[in-house]
Amino acid sequence: MTTYDADVAVVGLGALGSMTLWRLASRGVNVIGVEQFGIAHDLGSSHGSTRLFRLACFEHPDLGSMAFHALDLWRELEEISGTELLTLTGGVMIGPQDSELIVGTRQAAANAGASVEELSREELAQRFPVFANTDPSYVGLWDPNAGVLRPEASITAAINAAKARGAQVLDRTKVTAITETTDGVEIRTEDRVIRARSVVVAAGPWISKLLDLPHLTPMRTIMTWFRPTEAALDVDRLPVFIRHIDDQRTIWGHGGIDGLPIKVGAPDNEFNIRPTDPDTIDRELSDGDVAGARDVVRQYFHGIDPEPAESYTCMITFSPDLQFVLGPREPGSKVIIAGGCSGHAFKHASAIGDFLAGSALGEPPSLRHQFVSPERFLFATQNTYNNQQKAEN
Repeated sequence: MTTYDADVAVVGLGALGSMTLWRLASRGVNVIGVEQFGIAHDLGSSHGSTRLFRLACFEHPDLGSMAFHALDLWRELEEISGTELLTLTGGVMIGPQDSELIVGTRQAAANAGASVEELSREELAQRFPVFANTDPSYVGLWDPNAGVLRPEASITAAINAAKARGAQVLDRTKVTAITETTDGVEIRTEDRVIRARSVVVAAGPWISKLLDLPHLTPMRTIMTWFRPTEAALDVDRLPVFIRHIDDQRTIWGHGGIDGLPIKVGAPDNEFNIRPTDPDTIDRELSDGDVAGARDVVRQYFHGIDPEPAESYTCMITFSPDLQFVLGPREPGSKVIIAGGCSGHAFKHASAIGDFLAGSALGEPPSLRHQFVSPERFLFATQNTYNNQQKAEN
């Protein structure tokens, strides 16, 4: 059995793992990355041609500063790779003044020092005819720094940059066990043992299986693209958008990039999203998988053919509060969790990778991290156990 020694190991080389590998290698760390499939594969959560980027992120007020850091690192990776990874198109958030989308976007922008421009319903329809049927009470918030990332190209660029700085990469190598030892961690595959001082586990929907994290739930979902029906609808000029439906649901997407049609993401119930086992996920598409998205496009957009032009399966790993789970598994642990993407992690992946690299090395946190710390679930789990014991006694 082959044995490898490293300062840090990274398990899973998708969005978060590839960026962590790059940021560790850029520090001169002896790092080894392990990926069960090929690099930039289409079997997990980090594929599908495009991902949204925003600076004003309504999902949490502290995400704006994370996005600024990510933007700097995306540009650095572009310079290293000589590849365009992020195209800024601008983005518009559409909804009632008091909606979580609009209020949260304003707050995130203010916290990050980013600027957003308010558009009336009339200005919104004039600038972007596809939104001509927007509710009269809605407003738009224009984020000039929103755009579209290329996930496969980004992962490939990060892996290549890491290799250039000395990182080792073992692809098509499945990890079977991760064990903490007295002086670090031991990672086992079918024919290899990797010993490291710490490990970052960025296994996407497989992370719950590797680390027994019941609060992280892999979900099967669908990505869809649609073509315009009107020549006047300039697909290439349609920006990133998120549109409020009700207090629980939004629609999101962006216009054409690299010759692709319009991407539209529908709410969970319209997308037939459901829990899945990543090893047995159904990758075949049925009419029911796209029916909800078809109905959403028909109801809420002007000038778009509701029949999907392209559709693919994907997986999202949800945490209970829909925030990321980043940091040591428990205080003092050498196992660093990188999970809970909750459907909005790719835009921040470069900054998250930098944060995880620092966590693995014991550096002071580079980001406001309390809202993503695994400890919030560790304590919740302990409290649940204590309450159960009280009830039984």
